[in-house]
Amino acid sequence: METGYDLEPRPIGRSTHRRAWLVVVTAGLFLAVVLLKPWSGWPAPASRAGIASPPPAASPDDFAVGPIVGRPAEELIPVWPAAAVASRLAAATADQAEGALGALAVRSGTWGVGDAGVGPRMLRDEPWTDWAATVPESVDDGPLHIAIWPGTSLCAGYPTLYDHPSLVAVTAPADLVPDWRLVGWWTDGSNVASLADSVGQVSPAGNRGISYLERTDRAAWPPGRYEFHVIAGQRTLALTVCITRRG
Repeated sequence: METGYDLEPRPIGRSTHRRAWLVVVTAGLFLAVVLLKPWSGWPAPASRAGIASPPPAASPDDFAVGPIVGRPAEELIPVWPAAAVASRLAAATADQAEGALGALAVRSGTWGVGDAGVGPRMLRDEPWTDWAATVPESVDDGPLHIAIWPGTSLCAGYPTLYDHPSLVAVTAPADLVPDWRLVGWWTDGSNVASLADSVGQVSPAGNRGISYLERTDRAAWPPGRYEFHVIAGQRTLALTVCITRRG
């Protein structure tokens, strides 16, 4: 038997040097890619998660007037100027409210403003009255507290009365001249109106300390700030109140 050798299969050529060369080339390409960063110029893919810019803060309109939500159109409180003719419903409601004026008459002789209306109060619709003492202020000409600065409250710091009245009463000391008369203004914070030609004044016979005011259309008085000027001889005194919802 001839002597032989088991030869392990091996690739032909200079395999060792070639492998080293491939390693060097691969490392060089990797380094070049890292340094050049070709992906930096590619557009970033859209992301599902992101931080949305918050909407600009709303600047609420101070005392803006809008529709009363939840009330039928026929129940919306009318604003100024008042109509010249009363509806049957408004007249009937005002007549019913007059039944409560006796409770306001007892306030005569003291500076203040009151009002009277018909429901809803508590559990039933019935005549009611409300009254608030008011400090008179001397005034020479126009209203003192009808212009409102932005950001200030409409009724804060002023006496308040129940809303939706049919009648308003101004009470004054009994020694005031008997022919004193009233002028007035209203504001809701955005709008201003004079009460001239929209309100009638009735002074009960034999009682100098109270005078009633009623709209010409006999409808409910709208909410807002009211300033009444009592003109008595050479003096003019201002009484300011708010008609607003309580509670």
